[in-house]
Amino acid sequence: MTSYFEPDAAQALDPSGIVTGCIESGARAILLDKGRAPPEFFDLSTRWAGELLHGLAKYGVRLAVVVPDVSGYSAAFQDFAREAGRGRSYRVFETRVDAEAWLDAP
Repeated sequence: MTSYFEPDAAQALDPSGIVTGCIESGARAILLDKGRAPPEFFDLSTRWAGELLHGLAKYGVRLAVVVPDVSGYSAAFQDFAREAGRGRSYRVFETRVDAEAWLDAP
């Protein structure tokens, strides 16, 4: 089973803080639930998600995001989620079980 980092619900989230928390915990992956992600994550024009992904790529950290229904978000975010399904560094999942299974896979 892979050790993954989950951001603390009591802390404000920013991309560099998530990356730092992951590295400090010794994890090689992050699990981010929809309810924990700030609204800026879903609005790609803010570049919040891009900044997070850039930081994670720099350290070889994978990201699994749980969003049960992406249809409630912008077309740009839906495209992002679709494209993420093809990658090895980050993916968007409908369920936490699926996200954990991907993080635990070799």
